[in-house]
Amino acid sequence: MALLREHQEADALTAVDLVLKDQPGNLQAYCLKADILDEQHQWQRAIDVLTELVEQHPKFHYGQLRLAKAYVSVEQLDAALEHARAALRLAPDHPETLEFAATLPGLSQDDRTALKVQVSKAIGVPSDNREGVATLHFAAASLARHEGDTTQEMGHLNEGHSLLREGLRELEGRSERDCCKRLAAPLLAAPTGPRPDIPRPIFVVGQPRSGTTLVERILSAHSNVQGLGELAAVHHWARKAEARPSDWQDAQKLVDFYVGHLPDLSEGSATFVDKAPGNYALLGAIAQAFPEAVILNVERDPRDVALSMWRTHFGAAGLHYTHDLKWMAAEANRYRRYILHWQQELPGRIHSIRYENLVENLRDAANELARLSGVGFEDGMLSPQASSEAVRTASNLQIRKPVNTSSIGRWHTFADQLAPFVKGLEPDLWPEIQAADE
Repeated sequence: MALLREHQEADALTAVDLVLKDQPGNLQAYCLKADILDEQHQWQRAIDVLTELVEQHPKFHYGQLRLAKAYVSVEQLDAALEHARAALRLAPDHPETLEFAATLPGLSQDDRTALKVQVSKAIGVPSDNREGVATLHFAAASLARHEGDTTQEMGHLNEGHSLLREGLRELEGRSERDCCKRLAAPLLAAPTGPRPDIPRPIFVVGQPRSGTTLVERILSAHSNVQGLGELAAVHHWARKAEARPSDWQDAQKLVDFYVGHLPDLSEGSATFVDKAPGNYALLGAIAQAFPEAVILNVERDPRDVALSMWRTHFGAAGLHYTHDLKWMAAEANRYRRYILHWQQELPGRIHSIRYENLVENLRDAANELARLSGVGFEDGMLSPQASSEAVRTASNLQIRKPVNTSSIGRWHTFADQLAPFVKGLEPDLWPEIQAADE
């Protein structure tokens, strides 16, 4: 696990194979191997490992659940539902399994009724496991949303987020300190070493749930563009650079580290997409390290972004600010401060893409994305939902639908719930919000 956290997938895969050679009965190690293969974008190999695991050990609950999730990422929803049902039979009160099943499309009314009973029963059992109880509330919220019961949905979301934000206040303070420190630092000097022999990078940034996955899918539908999902290398480098600046605070070090941790690239790709949304905090270093890179910033009405984040379970510490509406507003303000700062420091390097324009006029937006990325427009870019590439982000189900405008302005229905978020937006940073309210 330590090697995987350090983004050393090849070494991690070798290590887990050695474990399995000595301990063939270590079922969790097979799941870890699938995780590593996913990180290497070897989606089918991961599914093959998990399929063999559950065929040999059909009563291994986590194996069934992990395989169901793997099938969702490649849009094999019937297979995902089959293994989710198997996991539920083995562990009918397991919070993660109940939440996963509640989000699946294609559930029958009998499935939903049974899930509602199971989730309600599990919530009623006293537990000291805050994460587990919160997960049950997110499951209940998903079921309520499907029924159109917004009151029940918001009630369960409030309960879930309340449980998850306990103990995370220090992370909010750290985020603000990091922002101030990064914005005050000078830009890195351009790298002095040889340029890496890699396709041109496209960095897609923006707030979570702002449309970054959609932009990546449109681009990666092009025959000469490879989508790589959310790569963690820039953030791994930043942690090292901030901990040991004399050793790592250097653009060439970022280049070498980033290139050394790229997954295998397809032959013939002219460019690739890295869509880690949080890279907006590190655009100064990215722009200096990769002067040839394209940087796309996806903008969306922050109130719609907030609603989408509030409805999404990112986990206890992952994206900590999504568990509190005031923290969410503070992060939105930081995002805007970062972008305005980098636009001033790096004129002409950051290209803004408006989500609303994208979904309202896909053809024009796709043509503009192709132009900015230096590739010719292709008709396939108009059908991003048809891509066979795996999706492992919170958008993995939504992105399989044709592009539509249904989520524009959805926040209006939940204006009272989102009031603390809207109140926390700084008017100087979001003048369009203030103008719209006048």
